[in-house]
Amino acid sequence: MRPNQSMRAKIIFDNILVGREVLALMFKRAIAYLSVIFAIFARDVKRVVRNPVALVIVLGMIAMPSAYAWYVVVANWDPYSNTAAMKVAVANEDAGYDSPEAGRLDVGRSVVDQLHDNHDMGWEFTDRESAINGVYEGKYWAALVIPEDFSEDFASVLTGDFTQPTLEYYVNEKPSSIAPKVTDAAAAAVERSINESFVKTVAEKVVGTTQKTGAAAEGKGDAAESSLTSGIRSAHDTIAETRSTLDELVGTVNGTREAARRADGTLAGLQGDVPHLLEAVDQSKKLLASVRSTANTYGTALSQEATDGALQLSAAASRTQRALGTVKGDVAAAEAATRTALAAAETLLADNQTLVDDLTAQAGAAGADPAVAQALAEARSANERLTATAGALRTANDDLAATASALEDEADALDKAAGEGADAVRATAGTFQSSVLPDLTNSLDALVEACGTLEGALRGLSPSLDQARSLLAELESTLKSSQASLATTSDSLATMEDNLARSLTDLTSLQNSAAVKSLAEYLKADPAEIGSFMAAPVALDTQLVYPVKNYGSGVAPFFTNLALWVAGFILMAVVKLRVDPEGLPKFTAVQAYFGRWLFYVVCGLAMGFVCCAGDLVLGIQCESPAAFIGAGLLTVFVDVNLMFALSYAFRHIGKAVAVILLIVQIPGSSGMFPIEMMPDFFRFIHPMLPFTYSIDAMREAIGGFYGLDYLYDMLWLGLLFVPLGFFIGLVVGRSDFNLNLMFDEKLGATDLLLAEPVTPAAKAAAKGRGRFRTRTLIRALLNADDLRRTLTLRAERFRRRYPVLRRIGWAALIAQPVVTFTIMVLVHADVNTRVMMLMAMVAGIIAVDAYLIIISYLDANIARQLALANLSAADLQERASQAVGISPATLREGDGECSDGASSESAETAPWAASTSESCLSESECPAARSRKSRKGGDSA
Repeated sequence: MRPNQSMRAKIIFDNILVGREVLALMFKRAIAYLSVIFAIFARDVKRVVRNPVALVIVLGMIAMPSAYAWYVVVANWDPYSNTAAMKVAVANEDAGYDSPEAGRLDVGRSVVDQLHDNHDMGWEFTDRESAINGVYEGKYWAALVIPEDFSEDFASVLTGDFTQPTLEYYVNEKPSSIAPKVTDAAAAAVERSINESFVKTVAEKVVGTTQKTGAAAEGKGDAAESSLTSGIRSAHDTIAETRSTLDELVGTVNGTREAARRADGTLAGLQGDVPHLLEAVDQSKKLLASVRSTANTYGTALSQEATDGALQLSAAASRTQRALGTVKGDVAAAEAATRTALAAAETLLADNQTLVDDLTAQAGAAGADPAVAQALAEARSANERLTATAGALRTANDDLAATASALEDEADALDKAAGEGADAVRATAGTFQSSVLPDLTNSLDALVEACGTLEGALRGLSPSLDQARSLLAELESTLKSSQASLATTSDSLATMEDNLARSLTDLTSLQNSAAVKSLAEYLKADPAEIGSFMAAPVALDTQLVYPVKNYGSGVAPFFTNLALWVAGFILMAVVKLRVDPEGLPKFTAVQAYFGRWLFYVVCGLAMGFVCCAGDLVLGIQCESPAAFIGAGLLTVFVDVNLMFALSYAFRHIGKAVAVILLIVQIPGSSGMFPIEMMPDFFRFIHPMLPFTYSIDAMREAIGGFYGLDYLYDMLWLGLLFVPLGFFIGLVVGRSDFNLNLMFDEKLGATDLLLAEPVTPAAKAAAKGRGRFRTRTLIRALLNADDLRRTLTLRAERFRRRYPVLRRIGWAALIAQPVVTFTIMVLVHADVNTRVMMLMAMVAGIIAVDAYLIIISYLDANIARQLALANLSAADLQERASQAVGISPATLREGDGECSDGASSESAETAPWAASTSESCLSESECPAARSRKSRKGGDSA
């Protein structure tokens, strides 16, 4: 082996030896450190074991929380099995009812008979007045009153005039919050039983009646089925024939419309000739007037003029005759056209009436088909319009015939008058002056009168022609509408024809369908079975998941957790927090903490084991006893660790915080009610509470495991709250030494309230030997007079304000609940808002308490600082040596030391060890010297 390798090997070997020595030294120191902790615990145990009274107290302390849990669990073991002891009054006033449909009904009697056989509640049957008065008096928890018309109201459902039956239910909610829930469930069960019984009875009646009717109808089914099939087929054929007739009617309507249009053209031509005829008549009237004037004027030349007049008269008569012939021909043509239109309208009216009769017959055969009904309505409407038009045409035709006859009569009279006039002129030309002229004048007057009559007839002809043309236009519109209606009717009949074909197919399918067969089977079913089904058509199949056999097993996790939290309270109330040094080596604050903590935890674990084991002995359901006991042990470990840390860190404040945590956890841990039923605030804090996880873990052990839920709850419980307790106890607790001493001193001064005893050494520590900042100590060493002046001025300013500050705090402390409850009374807020207001009040009270504590601490701290400023130089040097970790001997050579010596570490002991394990104030106060003095009895418990 080369030298370098040999050297390396030697170095590695030496390092290994050094590492072993270091590990051995660390292990030795760890053993020595832990041995002090166990020595404190062993000393406390010996004191308890050697003192019979203390042993009895400790054993009673271990059993007391368990007794509470067992007592409550047994009391709540199965309360719902004892509901028969709860008295509920029943008063039946139902008079019954005789229903024509369902026979005799007496629902009240039926309810009473059923309740006689029901032992779920303590039913007592009495009258109405006694039942109601008994509820008010507290004799009965509730009362059911069945009114007089109860059965009659039930029967009203069969008549159509329905009245809701009502049970009168009286419940007294004052004596208990749970009893009304039980009686409500009983009343609901009675209501459900009544409903089921009534539905069953009615269903049996209905089914029985249906079966009787069905049996009678079953024999007629085949005949009705055959008749219906035959009727559908006949209707289908009739509709086909009707559609053919409608097609023919459409052609007739088209021809009639064409004839109406031609008649309208003829009447239009006639209207054009009437003005010309009126003009010719007017000229004839003027000519006659001229003739008469000439006759009168030229009487002396009668012969020649008479001859000329006769000739002119003959010519005028000829022209008038020709004009009248033209008018008569036009009127005859118009009359012929009107007769043609009237004949066509009457033909169409007869055909349409035939169609209406056919549709009416088909509507009766096919049933209430909407399409047939619509077509029938449209055909009837068209028929009514055609009837009105035909009547108007008849009137117009009669008017035209009368006009033509009048024209012909007037023409004959005119012709006759003209001939007679001419003959008279020719025959009596010689005697004109004596006899002819008067006759001529009369004839001319007759001619003028005839022309006037003719003119009136012609002027009356124009309105008749206008009316005739208007009627022809209306006839055209009516025929057009009739044509559209006929088309719509044809389409509707086609649709109905298709529907009848489908109905025939569906009827054939229905005859062979499973529904008809099922109906036949239904008619043979048992009415009682159908009634039972209708009364309860749905059966609830309950599948219990993780069943719990009794109520006591269900509430055991909550009350066990409550008892284990109470166990921590009992330990805080009975076992001291401070560790006295008698019979112990030097120990640090951490060693003192864990030494007494170990006693707390062991007692707590004993409490947890006894409590959980007792639950199992009582017989609660538990799928895994080991898991249940394990959850209980971890729960009590967490509870005791947390409450010990709170008590150590904050003394009485910590105990108050533990009480607040208990109050919050009772509703916020889902111990009795699901957390979803609680107000929002408790749902918010639910995941932050130890009870949440410990109760869930115990429930897993009782009801059965699901996945890793048990492990999840145990991990959360241990990993979240155990480190929290150590942090409060070992970190926060080391920072409020002077505050705790102030509390103990203030409470001890009352000689009434319990407090840790404050020794003279502790008082000295609080007034001058407490913890100070190193900067303050150095400043005091360098210039004590300047520090004294500064502290004196500060103390004077603060103490002038201190009374006012304290009064403000007390006023705020009193005002908060007063203001909060006043607002809650005046403002109608919901439950969540009220809970938030209460929590805000509690938070405010805690804040004000903290404020009062702070100003009290500041007052005590100023007094302590003034005491520091008044210390001698030697005392200041000693405090400085403790602050920087230098032995006082280094600063004061030649001074005497305690025999056991006190290191700087002892200055950091716990508050309960501060009075005895700090650096010695004098040789007479040295802990080692005092430990050599004999002391009898134990004072740790």
